[in-house]
Amino acid sequence: MSHKMILQEGAILIADAHFSSKYPQFYFFLQALDSGDIKTEQLILMGDMFELLFGAIKQTHRDNAKEIALLNKLSKNIEIIYFEGNHDFGLKNIFPDIVIYPLQKQPQMAMFNEQKIQLSHGDTQTPMGYQVYTKLIRNPFILSCIGLIDKLCSHCIIRWLKARGEEKDPCYTIGQFEDIIHRRLKYLESETLDIVIEGHFHQNIKFPLYGFDYINLASFACNQKYFIVQSKDKQLCLQETRFKES
Repeated sequence: MSHKMILQEGAILIADAHFSSKYPQFYFFLQALDSGDIKTEQLILMGDMFELLFGAIKQTHRDNAKEIALLNKLSKNIEIIYFEGNHDFGLKNIFPDIVIYPLQKQPQMAMFNEQKIQLSHGDTQTPMGYQVYTKLIRNPFILSCIGLIDKLCSHCIIRWLKARGEEKDPCYTIGQFEDIIHRRLKYLESETLDIVIEGHFHQNIKFPLYGFDYINLASFACNQKYFIVQSKDKQLCLQETRFKES
């Protein structure tokens, strides 16, 4: 893990917006950045910002065209870092001026003052079955086949995936979550870290873990919460903020 990323004071972290017709608030958030109602010099997208955005399936580009265009516009003036999730991947060619971290390059290390901060979407260190699934679903040949079948059936696959996603409630609680994370991140027990930040699980919780603080961010789709990086005695502090449309 490298130390190339510098986490800036005033940076905004946002996770799991799952943008769709049912959860459109992410677009309004981007508009607020564009208008200057929300200001930052560094925007960190922690994955699953879109319900469906796959680099190899053009229909998902068309479905999110306005949001893609606005992100690309913002990336001309704001440093944007995008951790791909399990709902949005293969994004390098969609967002040419955004720093993209695909699954195989997660987690990434960032520095804040002297603190070491590990960042990822959160779908790492998963059971073997899920790891096989993630490799298959990101395979360009498999995605091309899915895209072709989807086109031939008038986008029946994408419509089905969208409907399935919109049936899910993003506001859920995972039982014994701390125990799950302790087992999942046991490999970090001997690492020198200060904070680990993830999305993916939608839990909005912080607790100590193996000598560092573990933070799981809220799902923006659930409660429109995002997080502003602040410094308290030179230590990272995340200010929880709720987005309200003006």
